[in-house]
Amino acid sequence: MKTTEATRRFLHSSGAAIFSQAWRVVVTFGTMLVLKRLIPAADWGLWNWALPLFLILGAVRDLGLVFHVVRIKSRPYANLLALELVWGSLLVGFTFLGAPLLARAYSDPHPEIVTVLRLLTLFLFFEGLSTVPRVFFETELKIGRAVAPELVRNFFMAATAVGLAFAGFELWSLVIAHVASAALYALMLWWRAWGEIPLHYQRGETLRLIRDSLPLASIWFLTILVRHVDPLILGWRYEGEVVGNYVFAYENAFRVSEIVFPAVARSLYPALVAFRDEAARLFGAFSLTTLFMQAVEVPVAYFLFLNAEMTLLILGGSQWVEAPTYLRILCFAPLVDPFTRLGGEVLKVKHRDAYWILCTLVTMLTFLIGGLYLTSVMGPVGMAWINLVPLGGVLMARALYQIDPAGLRSLVTKLAYVYLVPVPLFVAVHVATEVASKLRFGVSLVAIGLSLAIVYRKYGNDFVAYFRAPKGGDAEAAQ
Repeated sequence: MKTTEATRRFLHSSGAAIFSQAWRVVVTFGTMLVLKRLIPAADWGLWNWALPLFLILGAVRDLGLVFHVVRIKSRPYANLLALELVWGSLLVGFTFLGAPLLARAYSDPHPEIVTVLRLLTLFLFFEGLSTVPRVFFETELKIGRAVAPELVRNFFMAATAVGLAFAGFELWSLVIAHVASAALYALMLWWRAWGEIPLHYQRGETLRLIRDSLPLASIWFLTILVRHVDPLILGWRYEGEVVGNYVFAYENAFRVSEIVFPAVARSLYPALVAFRDEAARLFGAFSLTTLFMQAVEVPVAYFLFLNAEMTLLILGGSQWVEAPTYLRILCFAPLVDPFTRLGGEVLKVKHRDAYWILCTLVTMLTFLIGGLYLTSVMGPVGMAWINLVPLGGVLMARALYQIDPAGLRSLVTKLAYVYLVPVPLFVAVHVATEVASKLRFGVSLVAIGLSLAIVYRKYGNDFVAYFRAPKGGDAEAAQ
């Protein structure tokens, strides 16, 4: 592919991906506003435990090959398809037969848990089947070809789930909607890719490809565990209502991060690749993007701390009684480790995958071991507290310091400014307003706006220059 063609496709694909992400966020958010009021917290607990379990199984199904295919020239899509069909089918069979055993890891004796797990094996299979054309479109910078299936999938899932929930299907509205929409998505992607995707099979190469992809598989597997170990531990020890309340709080603590991160990461990675041989510029791009994310996340965290009850009441109704307690702790989790999420992209560019795995492993073990211990002595709230101790972040900070010591020191100074600027504003809100009041909620929104304005006044020109600059060797704004 010529450079001009690649650039054109990149810009087109980026726009398509951003549009798809925005659509997904809006549809999902609107759907959750309804479903959180129609489905009991105990059913949400089982769902919030089962879905992460199948995300983990999805990582086992893919074995990292979906990521490895992207970075090699031969692009063996037929080998990836064979993996998804053969190994994916075997994994589905094992999971279906082992559903009663898996159900024993969930402490609440829900009468339909085995049936739910067995039906979700179809979700596992269809997701694997859709992976091949999706990776093809992304790798060839043809994301626009996948946008329509994504939009239809999200709308179909939302409409199905809401319709079934209003009809009284409760938990089953989530299960049926996810399985049916996954099947529809796979069908639409293959219909669009058929005749376009090169399905040349590299005979005898599949095992070698899987072996080469294992480091990426390890990173993805550990990343999913770090993100979802909480409901697995809580589901093993407590009833479903506890799991449901906790995950509802967790989702809202990280909601801004999960919206902002894909957008900034898309802009960051091309710059990191361009600057990989220039440490100062590479770290400058990472530093400015990290600063941008934290500038948004910090005031939101303070807002959630002061308005946990009102926020969750607006988003989910009155049944989430325990969730505010968890949210007031979890809201600070995105702030305690500002380096790891984007720092992994830096290590990937520097070919330090093994160290990235180590950082993620340390954090995962911290959450696992610490979560088991703290929940045994403090109850479910102990799981929230351990999220404030991501020890792998210390190792990540060390790696970044080795790349650019002066750059990391400068970033820490800037982050201190971003973290401290909103403090007097929200302290004033706390003193001047009553707990869980509409006035506090409204004034806190004003405090977010003021915080963003102050930070923008200091760093706004840098942000604008970076995001407008070409992500090539001439981009000076990343410094």
